[in-house]
Amino acid sequence: IAVYIVTTLGVVLFGVLEGVALGIAVAVGVALHRLTRTRITHRETEDAHHIRVRGQLTFLAVPRLTRALHQVPRGSRAVVELDGSFMDHAAYEALQDWQTTHTVQGGEAEMTGRAGARIAEPTSPSHSCCRPWTPWRNHHCGEPAAALLPGGPPAPVRVHELADGLGAFQRDTAPHVRGELARLAREGQRPSQLFLTCSDSRLVTSMITSSGPGDLFTVRNVGNLVPAPGTESADDSVAAAIEYAVDVLKVRSITVCGHSGCGAMQALLNAPPAEAEPATPLGRWLRHGLPSLDRMAAEGSSWATLKGRPPADAAEQLCLANVVQQLEHLRAHEAVARRLAEGTLTLQGMYFHVGEAQAYLLAPSQNLFDRVVASPAPGGPHEVPGEVPGEEVADAVR
Repeated sequence: IAVYIVTTLGVVLFGVLEGVALGIAVAVGVALHRLTRTRITHRETEDAHHIRVRGQLTFLAVPRLTRALHQVPRGSRAVVELDGSFMDHAAYEALQDWQTTHTVQGGEAEMTGRAGARIAEPTSPSHSCCRPWTPWRNHHCGEPAAALLPGGPPAPVRVHELADGLGAFQRDTAPHVRGELARLAREGQRPSQLFLTCSDSRLVTSMITSSGPGDLFTVRNVGNLVPAPGTESADDSVAAAIEYAVDVLKVRSITVCGHSGCGAMQALLNAPPAEAEPATPLGRWLRHGLPSLDRMAAEGSSWATLKGRPPADAAEQLCLANVVQQLEHLRAHEAVARRLAEGTLTLQGMYFHVGEAQAYLLAPSQNLFDRVVASPAPGGPHEVPGEVPGEEVADAVR
């Protein structure tokens, strides 16, 4: 109200521009005053720990909020009373992360408003506790907390999970992408890259490459393997995808992407020496990874490295060696060799560390996987395309 009064009086007494300027100044002053008056207190009663927040809850108050929340013992009941009219994203994230952790550890966490009324998160028909702006996040949130703990009971089977996800896509995403997909349907696909990676569910190719419909021609298999052509056990499925991408779609680059915690690489390390025909399809498929195992053994443990730190263990070392080996197998494909000779195709190795959400690109001359750092936001300082500020991007394999 004070802002409107000051603005009106300023316009009447001094003019439009002066009145608006006075109103803006008062609005800024009021906002700063409210931010500095945020109070966060912790009080323990017989039945619960009470965290009360009075005033505007913004990123400036997150450190104090976090300290107060950490005073709540593990496994106890906590009530967070939000006595204010505004909460920014940083504060919401801090509260949400603490509430999730506290609940998983066996405690209770309840959010209330000024009058003690319980606050519930916005819900969606597909996943009642997932945030609307990140519907893919934490899709196990509807399961009992015990099911999220190591060694906990198995989560119940959700029969309609696929249908729920499709319904959420039709409701929330389809309206935004329908125009672009209609264009692609008319014009056909023209991807610039063939992206060959593992089937691991934690590896979301569109997310880590910031790509959309029509950008990547993707091949996924267990262990991101490229069977060498001409061998008795060569795989026509992968070879057909490579031929189609290179000769028909005319992609300009091929990326082989490995990742941390790869079960296929761990299986190769643990497998006994191959003396007989494997009894299962998985065992027969993993034979395509044996050259990677041989390469790591022949070259030594320090042959392929991550810039900034050595590989954590033999499994990670094998993941890196496997990327390099599959690039060698790619070069042996006739279509790839021809385009490489013409200079119209580039091969690239990549490693993604799942737990760190960190991507690495291969610099082939040193067999070094170089960390990719964040590029400036759009509208920031100009950067040469393909370069990463502060780091030398790994060269492509030609």
